Amino acid sequence: MGIEIDFLAVGEASKSGDAIAIRFGNLQGRRDEQTIITIDGGTRETGEKLVEHVKTHFHTSKVDFSFLTHPDGDHASGMSAILENLEVGKVLMHRPWAHSAAIHDLFDDGRTTPSSISERSRESLAAAHEIETLALAKGLEIIEPFAGIATTSGSIRVLGPTIEYYREVLSQFDHMPVLANAQSFSLSSIAGGVITAAARAINWIAERWDQDLLVEPEEDATSAENNSSAILLITTANGKQYLLTGDAGVPALTRALDYAAGIGVNLTNLNFFQVPHHGSKRNLGPAVLNRLFGGIQATGSNPTKTAFISCAKEGAPKHPNKRVTNALLRRGVKSFSTAGKGVLQHDEAPPRAGWSAASPVPFHGQVEDDD
Repeated sequence: MGIEIDFLAVGEASKSGDAIAIRFGNLQGRRDEQTIITIDGGTRETGEKLVEHVKTHFHTSKVDFSFLTHPDGDHASGMSAILENLEVGKVLMHRPWAHSAAIHDLFDDGRTTPSSISERSRESLAAAHEIETLALAKGLEIIEPFAGIATTSGSIRVLGPTIEYYREVLSQFDHMPVLANAQSFSLSSIAGGVITAAARAINWIAERWDQDLLVEPEEDATSAENNSSAILLITTANGKQYLLTGDAGVPALTRALDYAAGIGVNLTNLNFFQVPHHGSKRNLGPAVLNRLFGGIQATGSNPTKTAFISCAKEGAPKHPNKRVTNALLRRGVKSFSTAGKGVLQHDEAPPRAGWSAASPVPFHGQVEDDD
């Protein structure tokens, strides 16, 4: 039993995104012995490429599950092409507008109503709403991917978010009304400051193997929208585990790992890890990495696990951040980034003509001095 995980190249210039196709099962056998899923779709153009990728390399036009991890445009825009051009079994996406009644009491404006919150969500998250509209028009079943959702075999399992945590972060989405007792700043203003800082000249500092300069991000380092990402675990018949994280930040990842531990899911066989949010240092810290992979290994240790980073060709130095890739490597995880070209992780899969071995991201002795 094998698996193929394809990350397509997404993004122009420095703007990244996600478009992922996965096939697992008996890859030498019949289509009904395989499970095929797509995760997000990147831009509209990338979504069309993802459609052709599934047809060309998976030899089918049928997808069992199509996931939208969260409603950001760089993940959602291309998914409409998947629904329009492939036969999709089930759509898994959150529907923010369906939770307005559950969260409307959190806001301090008496004029705020569930219907007004729903309308704001549909307007502000237009790409995601378009996917819902397309799915309903095709008569497709839509499932919200909350922790606990799983296939009957358990081969695909959602580890996060829980519905409670989702509603908590949903109330903090940028388009939502002002929360009661809210502070005077917002995540969007923080993000704006980050963009300004990234435009400044970069200073570089030395980092040794035994000197992990990756630090724990602030609690609000990741946007509420990103922390709403569906976090998926795929477990193949041979027991290997593959963790897909969308753009989740440390708060969301920590809750997902706590949930997994609480239901007895042991991640010690984790073979593959999607580095969240294109390798940003705002989404990972040493605590999560230690829980997943253990502590720092000896210099020269052979990495046995794999991480993929979906990032634009000109995404560096932010996407991916060298502190992140160094932190992974010293914990036995070799990273591969798209950076303008697709990458494939495969196990017990048929060979692909024209595809060659990719080079992992090396250890960097100089990292960004951006504290």
